[in-house]
Amino acid sequence: MISVSKSVVFGTEYFRSTNGLKWRLKNVSRLHKEAQTMARYGYARISTDEQSHDPQLLELRREGLEEIITDTVSGRIPAVERPGLSGLLNRLGQGDSMVVARLDRLGRDTVDVMGLVRSLTENGVRVRILNIGIETGTPNGQLFLTILAGFAQFEREIIRERTRAGLEAARQAGKRLGRCPILTSRQKKHVCELKEAGRSLAEIAKIFRVSRSTVWRTVQCRV
Repeated sequence: MISVSKSVVFGTEYFRSTNGLKWRLKNVSRLHKEAQTMARYGYARISTDEQSHDPQLLELRREGLEEIITDTVSGRIPAVERPGLSGLLNRLGQGDSMVVARLDRLGRDTVDVMGLVRSLTENGVRVRILNIGIETGTPNGQLFLTILAGFAQFEREIIRERTRAGLEAARQAGKRLGRCPILTSRQKKHVCELKEAGRSLAEIAKIFRVSRSTVWRTVQCRV
């Protein structure tokens, strides 16, 4: 009997969008043509002091999973920075399943979690969430993804509205918007005086602990 091992379907190549932390997986290899062995993995994000008796682990063990991957990190840490989860994503192949006790084990940001679950689903990996009895790749799972996408969009709109309201309140209060200037007006004047005295950009940058490009821009603005 010839044993054929399963090849990994995708690796973890992540892309960060300008609107926030939205992660997606890119397909970087093909499934072995001869055969594939579907695998089921559990994932849990736990605290170090509850590792042996964490309810998540008990639920996952009752599922008879082949392997359970754990991380002891904050839920705010994105998937790419979690050693356990990022390693698991590298191993998952088409037809495999990832099981979690609760959706928030994948993250606390709805937008990020939505991107991760959708990417896994599009690449043929099923995600099963035990506490709500949902598995992607099924009709109920598709409905769940649609609802989750709606919540993610709602969250984005709330963030935008809060940002706009905050900026407007700052304007009305007469506060300066944007980054604080690197150099004060007095420092900028001193920079120009040193340049006129023949000091180099590198020397001036070292004095004020800024980059040479900052010194150059300051001098140009004063010309």
